[in-house]
Amino acid sequence: MGIMNPETTSLSESQWRAIDARVRRVDEDRWLSSRYAPKTARSSLIALYALTYELARIRLVVTEQTLGAIRFQWWRDAIEEIEAGSPPRQHDVALAINEVIAGGVVKSASLQKLIDGYQAAFEAADRDQEPEAWLASIAANILAPAHGWGQYLRDVAPAFAATRRSDSKAFGPHVKTAPAAIRPAVAHFRLRKHYIAEKPPGLMLKRFSVMRGIMSGRV
Repeated sequence: MGIMNPETTSLSESQWRAIDARVRRVDEDRWLSSRYAPKTARSSLIALYALTYELARIRLVVTEQTLGAIRFQWWRDAIEEIEAGSPPRQHDVALAINEVIAGGVVKSASLQKLIDGYQAAFEAADRDQEPEAWLASIAANILAPAHGWGQYLRDVAPAFAATRRSDSKAFGPHVKTAPAAIRPAVAHFRLRKHYIAEKPPGLMLKRFSVMRGIMSGRV
């Protein structure tokens, strides 16, 4: 577990709101599911998704592998410093991750593995290799460390991501009802049935579908 440096101040409410608004803008599906999580867990989910956005967007910012490697290493070093108890870098997402690691909610090794996965996908220029299943696993573990749904996460998360990118029109695997505790991390998987339709889902349909996923666990 990382140790928060005593000189480090927590993110302000306005900073957390800004990160939350950013995740809503760039990852509306996961953001909608996160609304059903308890407040403290919701903040951890949002920090995770904000970091994921920073990693995923590297492919949009640079194309050369060397430049990409520099950006991935920046995040790798930032997390290593947090784990070592050094003051976190002055980036709002790094500060948010500092709080999550310091609180023992997520292990730094799990985030390093997430970085490795996104870097491998970037270097292969293959979005199918993005660590969707690992991301879902971290999110689910934030809510319930022992949930027994690991294999289903590995099956359905990549299928959801492919439909959302319009890389696939297949619904993907039918999975067992999700445990109630982890539904705020997985309810958005239900949206894959809308992404394979001709018309993309609007916000109201997304809200209703995610709510149904929360209530029923059928994703």
